[in-house]
This record gives sequence, structure tokens and C-alpha cells, in this order.
Amino acid sequence: MSAALAHHLIVPFASASSPGCQQALQQLSLGNLPALLDRLQADPIWECDEYSYSTPHEHKLAEALAWPQELCLDGQMPWAAHTARLLGVASKLPMAWGLVTLCHWQIHADHVTMAHPAELALKPEEAHSLCESMQPWFAEEGLHLVELPVDKSGIVQWLAHGRMLENLRTASLDRVCGRNVESWMPTSTRASTSPTAARAAPLQRLQSEMQMLLYTHPVNERRLAHNELPVNSFWVSGAGILPTEVPVLPEAEDALQPHLLRQLVTPAQREDWQAWLTAWKWLDEAVFGPLLQRHKEGKVQRLRITLCSERRAMTWNAAPVSLLQKAGRALRPSRAATILKAL
Repeated sequence: MSAALAHHLIVPFASASSPGCQQALQQLSLGNLPALLDRLQADPIWECDEYSYSTPHEHKLAEALAWPQELCLDGQMPWAAHTARLLGVASKLPMAWGLVTLCHWQIHADHVTMAHPAELALKPEEAHSLCESMQPWFAEEGLHLVELPVDKSGIVQWLAHGRMLENLRTASLDRVCGRNVESWMPTSTRASTSPTAARAAPLQRLQSEMQMLLYTHPVNERRLAHNELPVNSFWVSGAGILPTEVPVLPEAEDALQPHLLRQLVTPAQREDWQAWLTAWKWLDEAVFGPLLQRHKEGKVQRLRITLCSERRAMTWNAAPVSLLQKAGRALRPSRAATILKAL
């Protein structure tokens, strides 16, 4: 990150309410972040329901991008269209996009949970083979798939566009990883008294068809032979239309440029709290350490830091601090555990 730019750093899963995270917080020792926050002014805490479809970090990123209110409704943030615009694959005409993530659903007696997609560790050739097999079925529903490079962790996501993705309320993948999918199934935003329509029936039908296709797919047969998790479903998120007049990045010269720092996300979702502590240590040393030094040297005039949990977001802004405030903070230095427990 260039010191000449004004930054808004957004950190998802900076804390979590799970007992494992609360215990890990007692071992967390950060030096740079608390010292940096002591030099900034805190905004009021922002809150939402932890079962909402959109996460606090998505709300804060949309706010940082200056999206209009109608694009910030729960479960209706067009992140897929935003990604398509960033990658240059979107046409000039506005259309509905969605992000398709290949996943493994674990079937239990009374519920279905989604294994973390990183646990699949899919190879590029496996992903391509699955896309070739699934594309005709998506096309029958008016959806066109755009393959994306396989994430370094093995997560496979594709972009899709088509009318089916209009008027959908879809849950963030960050909500459902490792959890019961029933709480976050896609729903239609069109008013209807029909329970079937409310559950986004065409998409639900496509999921059922893909589960049958994938059950005997050669990729899965090879994976099962090697004791690897099979791909047995997909998840759609970030569906909707991004109007062409809405820029993909802040255009004003003095705008704060948002950066989503996702290093803590996967460890938290997998409840690997030792890896989460390691990731926090890296952020403190590699990101917040240099920022603290530049702030002390007066080289960072505009800065915003937002720490998010699954239901809250806390934001700090660079602003003049009075001598009285400085004295009070010196007497009560912040601790990482204290800050993050408030999330």
C-alpha cells in the first residue's frame, strides 16, 4: 500500500463469539494495532443480526465504496457484478450476476452443513471438468458460467449471469461455511404467498439437478478413490445488478481506498484458533506496524480502520486528538483482548 493514498482497512473475523475464540483472545498479544488505534478516534459500534444474510464487513465495504442504499440491503449486495466489472468480463449493459462456489454438503440426520470450500482443495483440471459438465444445465436455466482461476487454497468459484439471478436474496459464503445451510438458503425478493416461490424455486431445482449429476461424476469418483471430499453442491452469493453509473472503486481524489484484509477469515471459519492467532500476529507486524510508524512520522493523514466480527463492526478514524485525550489514553493503554472482546 502506498503511503500517498488514504486507506480504509477492513478486517473481517477480527473476533468471534465462539468459546474457542474468546479463549484464544487471552493469548493474543498485539503491540502495533492497539498503539495505532490509540492515535485514532472511535466511531459508534455498528451492529446487525448474526443470522443476517450479509456480514458486517460486507456492509462496511459497500459503505466504503459509497454504494447507494438500495444496493446495501441485506442479502442483496451485487458483489458478483462488482467482481465481473473489476475483472473486465461484464458487458456495458447492466445484468444480474452471481458468484457460484463449488462445495461439499455434509448430510446429517436433521440438518445439512457446508464444509469449508478450502477443504476440497480442487485442482484446476478438476474444476474445468466440472464446469464443462455443469455449464449445459446452467444454460438450460438461462445462466452462463464464467470460469475464474482456482484460488490458491483450492476454492473454486465461477461467475454466472442470467435473469434467474435478479430479485434474489443470497447469503454471503462467509455466513454459511461450516454451518447449517438451512438458515441461509436463497429466497426471492418478489412478494409472494407461495412458500415455493419464496425459496427461489428455479435455483433450488438447479441445485437438486447438480447434486444428481455430481453424484456419479468421474471427478468425484477419482476423489473418493483417493479419500478426498466429493463436490456435491454449489452455493450462490452476491447476486444482483450493479448499475453502470456506480463506479467499482471510489473515484474522488481524496477518497479513502478500501482494502479487505481476509487473513483471519478461513482460520476463524474452520475454528483453527492457533492459525487465527498466527494470522493476527502477521497482520500486526506486516500491516499495522508500518502504518503506525508512518502515522507517527505524519505521513498518513487520512486513515480508517474497521474491525468486524459476525455481528458488529468498530471503526476508528484519523482525527485530531486533544492533549487531555492523549493523557487519558496514556493512563489506560488499549489491549488487543479488550478491544476485540467488544466485538
